[in-house]
Amino acid sequence: MTAFRLSVLFPALASVGLLAGSALAHAHPGVPGPQPDGMHGRPGPGGMLLPPFPPGITLTEAQKAQVHKIFSQGHEEMKARREKLKSLRDKIRTALSVDGDLDRTLLADLTKQESDLHVQEAQARLETQEKLHDILTPEQRRQANATMEKIRSLHDQLDAIMGHPPEDGPPPAP
Repeated sequence: MTAFRLSVLFPALASVGLLAGSALAHAHPGVPGPQPDGMHGRPGPGGMLLPPFPPGITLTEAQKAQVHKIFSQGHEEMKARREKLKSLRDKIRTALSVDGDLDRTLLADLTKQESDLHVQEAQARLETQEKLHDILTPEQRRQANATMEKIRSLHDQLDAIMGHPPEDGPPPAP
């Protein structure tokens, strides 16, 4: 991407982020968001946490309590899976650093366990999304879907303006 395109993209994305953040602060006052889900338990890129619902969705107090309960329950399970994943990766690293022949059976078993944990994480994310979906009323779901369509449209417009560098050659000069 050229320097000009980056100089246009970053301010545009920052503006969208600031508007969304402001709307979220008003839409969900006092509602704790999801726990940090970035690397090592810290927030993701830019220090931002993704909200569970798009801007403009106003939750009742009962819904806010349900959202809090969903994220609280999932946090401990997620933490345990991450610790187990770290342990498996340490075992794989140790198995790969031995002198002599590798124990390929052990490595295959550890890799399968690691893969199973990733499947469990994906299933847990889907279950959380299903629970969040069930909290919303049909009207809130329609409103959320309309907002998400507008956001997708804005992303498409940004892509159309910014374009993409050619895949088969070097990027154009600035």
